[in-house]
Amino acid sequence: MSQKWAYLNDIEGCEVVDIYTLHNLIELTYVKNGKSKSLTINFHVAGGSMGYFEFFKFDNIPLPPTKEKHPLSGVFKKIVHINLYAKIGEHERFEELELVCEEGSYLLFFSEDEEEAPYAKIEKGKKPSLPSVAHMEASLPKELFSVEFFKENLAFALSAHGEQKTPHGLPYSMHLLSVASEVMNALYMEPLSFDENNVAIACALLHDINEDTPTKITKESCLSGNAEVIAKGVQALTKDKSLSSKELQMRDSLDRLKQRQKCVAMVKLADRITNLGVPPKHWDDAKKRKYLKEAEFILEELGYAHAYLANKLHEKIEAYEGYL
Repeated sequence: MSQKWAYLNDIEGCEVVDIYTLHNLIELTYVKNGKSKSLTINFHVAGGSMGYFEFFKFDNIPLPPTKEKHPLSGVFKKIVHINLYAKIGEHERFEELELVCEEGSYLLFFSEDEEEAPYAKIEKGKKPSLPSVAHMEASLPKELFSVEFFKENLAFALSAHGEQKTPHGLPYSMHLLSVASEVMNALYMEPLSFDENNVAIACALLHDINEDTPTKITKESCLSGNAEVIAKGVQALTKDKSLSSKELQMRDSLDRLKQRQKCVAMVKLADRITNLGVPPKHWDDAKKRKYLKEAEFILEELGYAHAYLANKLHEKIEAYEGYL
């Protein structure tokens, strides 16, 4: 429960800029210490033979660009106070969330109409129906990323890639760690939220699994961090080999990356920075020029994702011309 309060405490007292929605997810964008942030609320429902559960999951990862403005966007102003309500049993859990704003209170709750979709609801003035949960003092992590998540996702990647080698004959871990290092360095220079940082690093470690190994990453995979966002990120980073040409495969992947969060798209920049080193000896000038042209296209399409990485890729492109 303390983890929930860390997210709620961070937004309490802040000005809400916009509200977005996507399926049963709601994103509140707010300003904290002069910096724009996002609180994404997942209205999570699970049920089966072990019971029934309706509860909130929180993170600081913005929704992807397919999100839409919520009808209440612009209505919320400053969140003065937050109340959490819950009923917790051995085989059940229900939650409600109340945002007390200057212009009134808004209750976030799960629709009781089983036929209604989406079931994520916000209503002004609605009274909570569940017992109040005591407020807890908790704050978001100060670290850049989770070392435990890094180690667990690295172990997953190493197991999947097995004895695979790079084009230079090195263990494939060299490439994965090189891409992850570029991402970590960029996040140190221009940090995102703790949750976004963890997604970016995970995608860097896992980005070639679907394309190069028999293992296929899904949200059910044993991943550390936000498994759904990571899995969708890896899928977007994976080229569709059923398309007729490498050019079409690359364009399709970039189009899908533009539909994901910036913390995912930036991994493609880091990947190409890593790959623009000394070209394999068997590459002729035509192959090198084609690879360089592809890098320019990646920068053009995804440079918005992270300014530091975009600038570094631009410098690597200029330096790569020396190999021609």
